[in-house]
Amino acid sequence: MARLRVITDPDTALGFRLAGVEVHEEVDPVKAGERLFALLRARETGIVIYNEDFVSTLPESAVTTLEESLTPVFFAIPVARTIPAAERREEYLARLVRRAIGYQLKIKR
Repeated sequence: MARLRVITDPDTALGFRLAGVEVHEEVDPVKAGERLFALLRARETGIVIYNEDFVSTLPESAVTTLEESLTPVFFAIPVARTIPAAERREEYLARLVRRAIGYQLKIKR
C-alpha cells in the first residue's frame, strides 16, 4: 500500500503527527532535499508533502523532476514564514491557485 509522508519543520510537524501522518522533521534545506530524492526512489511512498522553501537550494532540473514525478506525487506546501511580508494575502492566494491549477484568478472585493 502506498504511504503518505511529510517532510517539514518541527513547528508544522505537530499538526501532521496529530493527524496520524508519518513525519520527517528537517530544518536544513540541503538535508531536506536529500531526503526528498531518497523518497523519490522509495516505491512504497505514494504522496510526499514538503515545505516549499526546502527546494530553494536545489537546481531547477531537480525541482522539475520532483514536480513531474507520478510515483510518488510531490506536493509543496507553503508555511507561514515563507510568505513574503510585502505580498498581500490576495496576491499570495492567487499565486497558490495559479500554481496548483494553472489558472489566473483576479480576486475582487
